[in-house]
Amino acid sequence: MIAQIGRQVDRVNRALAWLELLVCQILVASFALLLLVNVTLRYVLSAPLFYAEETAIYMLIWMTYLAAAASIARGDMVALTILTDKLPARLRQGLKVVVNLLMAAMCIALLDATIAWLNAPGTAFDLALTLGLPKRPFYAIMAIFFALVTFHTLVHALLGTLRLVRGEAEPTAPTTGVS
Repeated sequence: MIAQIGRQVDRVNRALAWLELLVCQILVASFALLLLVNVTLRYVLSAPLFYAEETAIYMLIWMTYLAAAASIARGDMVALTILTDKLPARLRQGLKVVVNLLMAAMCIALLDATIAWLNAPGTAFDLALTLGLPKRPFYAIMAIFFALVTFHTLVHALLGTLRLVRGEAEPTAPTTGVS
């Protein structure tokens, strides 16, 4: 039963990472199209889109946060393992569970601070210069990122704990996560 729950949670984690990467792909395509249209309009019609650069910046920011969350979900982040590689396998697995729990706790604290900042009165009146829209929806990616990373790291901690309890070895495939 617990193993089945672990498989379901892992499936949701992988699906969420896939969705994050899909949104990144859509943003990359939109980014390229926006800049292509803007350059064409600028040099052909001498009428550039005045909001293109600012919109492109927000697209890049969203892509960065979503790709980082997907990388954490897939276990593709860079890690210094010079010390942990020398530890026995079970101790190394236990340490990874602890690290994932610490990361989740840190992300929860940062999510709380980000939500407080997004709800601050000063943020409500901050407008994107060329778009004339409130910046709050653009800033929301920070809260989304911390929520996603909290979920991903808790999944890795759960799966790592289940492997420890069952006495299973860590998976060696790079796309299975850091758990």
